[in-house]
Amino acid sequence: MIIKDILGVIYAPHKAFKKIVENPKYLAVAIIIVLFVALQTAYYYNYYSKVNYEQTMPPTDQLSAFTTSNATQWITTQGTIVTENSVDYINQTYYGNNSLQFAISNSNSLSATLEQFGYTANCGSDGFLNLSMSFKQVSPNVAPRSGILTLYTANGTSSYFTLDITSMLTNNLGEWNNLTIPVGTSEWQSTGSPDWSEVTGLKLNLTYQASSDITILLQGVFFRGQYLTQTNVLGVGTFLGYAAYSIVIQVLVQWVILAVVSYLILKGLKAPNVVWKPLFIAMGFTLMVLVITSLLALLGSFTLPTIHYPYDFPPYASLIYPDFIISGASPSSQVAYESIVAATTTYTTINTALTVLIYVWQVALVTFAVKAISGFSYAKSIVTAVGTVILSVLILSLLSIIGII
Repeated sequence: MIIKDILGVIYAPHKAFKKIVENPKYLAVAIIIVLFVALQTAYYYNYYSKVNYEQTMPPTDQLSAFTTSNATQWITTQGTIVTENSVDYINQTYYGNNSLQFAISNSNSLSATLEQFGYTANCGSDGFLNLSMSFKQVSPNVAPRSGILTLYTANGTSSYFTLDITSMLTNNLGEWNNLTIPVGTSEWQSTGSPDWSEVTGLKLNLTYQASSDITILLQGVFFRGQYLTQTNVLGVGTFLGYAAYSIVIQVLVQWVILAVVSYLILKGLKAPNVVWKPLFIAMGFTLMVLVITSLLALLGSFTLPTIHYPYDFPPYASLIYPDFIISGASPSSQVAYESIVAATTTYTTINTALTVLIYVWQVALVTFAVKAISGFSYAKSIVTAVGTVILSVLILSLLSIIGII
């Protein structure tokens, strides 16, 4: 009988809610909640297993670390003046409000070394794939004869990898160049016993044909190219446990709010014979809409391709980001975001349709519940249901904003 009552909410709600009010059963609502939690947890797992976020070292909110707070830790060629340039820099949200300037007079070389990051970058097979560096040669107006990049590892400065990046420094002299340098590849030469899984420092060495005044600017120096999902970060067990717990809290809060709001509205409208338990159980049965839409959402999530958000698109509750995040991202990341939006059109369309379906269907079920409890006409029951759902949604949104759920 309990299963029949639950299914009756789907195919014959006008009859089902009359039975529910006459013989309210908590067990039926418990079954509905268990089904919803199971389906929604499965949906979250499938969704968050496909959405990858780029990791960085330093962390994304500290990308200016190597060109601001660590400025005094750089070891340079004798005579080099190291300053923070707050006039000439790339205006990018995560890079800070300055570049790091290295200037030396009447020299044919410049060397800048940061022996210890304060971090250890894993550039092994399961780690970062690239080193990013924004570079500008202010002077001289000739390309360096040689540009060598060195990466030190935890084994000390006697163990390191070197790469000739001269070809990357010959174009767009006097302009900012965003360099993306693959790490962990066979192009790098090794000295001593370096370990790609423990990169701890770097050195940039420039040599020119003749002596001159040399000024270079650095900004946005960080490792990137490692992508992790939320399930990777938390671990599958922890993720599933956290997801199930948060879903239980949300659905219980939603049930209580629906019941309390409908009870107060019905009392305000002086509906006769309104009793709490039948009303509470009836509102629990309206949660059946969440079970069906969660099943549809789970099926819809299989249309979602594996996607990779760049580092300046942090984890977010939706695939569609607000304008302030988009505008703060780099041009290349904005292009990547546009590709993601295009690739996920089918999924977002399904998700939008399900959001509309939830509210419309919930209003319909609350209407039948209200009519069964109050004896109101359908017109008055619909108005009461619309008010109940709108107020409940507003309260839930407020609780979410202030962090209670």
